[in-house]
Amino acid sequence: MKPPLSPFLHSCAGRLFILVAGTLALAGQAGSLAAAPAQPTNIVFIMADDMGYGDPRCYNPASQIPTPNMDRLAAEGLRFTDAHTPAAVCTPTRYGFLTGRYCWRTRLQNMVLWSEYEEPLIEPTRETVARVLQRAGYRTAAIGKWHLGLNFAKPGGGFVRGKTTHMSGAGGTRDVDFTQPIQGGPTALGFDQSFILPGGINLEPHFWIENDRVIGKPAVWRNTNAPTRPGTSGLEVHEGWMTEGWSDEAVGPTLTAKAEAFIAASAAAKKPFFLYFASQAPHRNCTPPDFARGKSQAGVRGDMVYEFDWSVGRVLAKLDELGIAKNTLVIVTSDNGAVPKSDEGEDFSHKSNGALRGTKGGLFEGGHRVPFLVRWPGHAPAGKTNASLVVLTDLMVTFAQLVGQKLPAGAGLDGWNVLPALRGAAMDASARPAVVLHSGAGLFAIRRGLWKLVFDASLKPTQLYDLEHDLFEEKNLIGNEPAVVARLQDELMQIRAAK
Repeated sequence: MKPPLSPFLHSCAGRLFILVAGTLALAGQAGSLAAAPAQPTNIVFIMADDMGYGDPRCYNPASQIPTPNMDRLAAEGLRFTDAHTPAAVCTPTRYGFLTGRYCWRTRLQNMVLWSEYEEPLIEPTRETVARVLQRAGYRTAAIGKWHLGLNFAKPGGGFVRGKTTHMSGAGGTRDVDFTQPIQGGPTALGFDQSFILPGGINLEPHFWIENDRVIGKPAVWRNTNAPTRPGTSGLEVHEGWMTEGWSDEAVGPTLTAKAEAFIAASAAAKKPFFLYFASQAPHRNCTPPDFARGKSQAGVRGDMVYEFDWSVGRVLAKLDELGIAKNTLVIVTSDNGAVPKSDEGEDFSHKSNGALRGTKGGLFEGGHRVPFLVRWPGHAPAGKTNASLVVLTDLMVTFAQLVGQKLPAGAGLDGWNVLPALRGAAMDASARPAVVLHSGAGLFAIRRGLWKLVFDASLKPTQLYDLEHDLFEEKNLIGNEPAVVARLQDELMQIRAAK
């Protein structure tokens, strides 16, 4: 007998509400132009690294991790139950959020960048969410994990090119001129300022970059799987250059302090602002700071989720302190689904993706259905659940609509305006263009309404699920609905061919 839906998934499994015609009319796309509000809304977008649908307690009451600040956001705003990343791993999702395009339209056809010594994925002329908001008069900042490629100078000229495969963390890049400015990063793409971790917490190189300059001198060679403090995790750490005194445990608090400082400076300047705050938590290697250790019942990974929630709380507190919370749209989400176990090799009876099938990297729902919390006082209703289908590639188009900016032709190709949903409307999933999902291995799935079709490596349809009645993807209907399969297969080919 099929088990009943758990409380936190119950709203996901129900039928998505039909959007009334008047609301649907608001959902104009990239070329539409809306009147900008008299007082521009500040935008804070906070992205976790590998936080799953079952991590926050507002999504999963049985979570072994206290998440009071995300729970507060759910109580004060909207909790989306059908929000997705365009890919089940991090680099392509970050590309998708910033450009409104699927990353498989670039040279990166699977997995992630394994080193930041790579040609930037976002071309200098590409429209980005930061450029859109910058043109609208916003101060813009990127703080946190970048992981989209950077141009580091090579001694003697040209740019360094690092490893292109995982290689178990080996193959670090040694010949780099760190005295030269970094090119192709956030400040070349519409961000007024940046303070970034070049890749993930585990990837080379291991230092800070502020506004295109390396902070400190990277003179320490960090070995594969080496922690920065004895007794802490070094799981999945890649060898490479590191600055003296670098501490994995200090990464989260440092980024949080920088985010608070940017908010305060923007408020002092009396200008609207956009903050892209990309946390390192709870990605491996899991190294929670001392104040977060033991706060969860889910090992060091759970403690890192607690740390992420703490960062969210610090941002909310800063907005309150400055008296600007009422005019700030806050979105909290993740770059993909979660891994099932902590660094200790156990799950501690914690279901990081809830009852969803699958994990980070895969096309089952657990790989890409993520928490998505929205607080927007005076615009979004408080304490409500929204079952609208939202994808992170939608946000550039949506923010352009919010601030009254018309996008250039072809920009935000894979986005859809979900501003009505951010205001609490229930948008019909079948009324929007189909959504293409991408796995770490480079496999495709397509979502149209509540149908989901999965393909193998040769683009042959192999699995079909009716998510309205089978959210946990237990019954493959590939042989039962030939018309649905044919229609979705044709739609995927059309989307892949679009430029």
